[in-house]
Amino acid sequence: MERLERLDTIDRSILQILSLYEHLNLLELWFEIGEAGTLEAVSKQEVLSRLHSLLAREFVELINLGNGNIRWAFKRG
Repeated sequence: MERLERLDTIDRSILQILSLYEHLNLLELWFEIGEAGTLEAVSKQEVLSRLHSLLAREFVELINLGNGNIRWAFKRG
């Protein structure tokens, strides 16, 4: 739990959204962030950068479906 508390608002929002869905692609996640309305405008590139950072810290996992289709999921325990 302490690891989550050290994350900023954008990272926590990404994780919260991913925890509500089985998995999302970048566009779907970016749309959900905008729909939540809790953050100021965040670019898709910023979301992608955050996802790679969260991946490196093992908060999310990348699901490669092939043919360039990539989905992101919250990594549970």
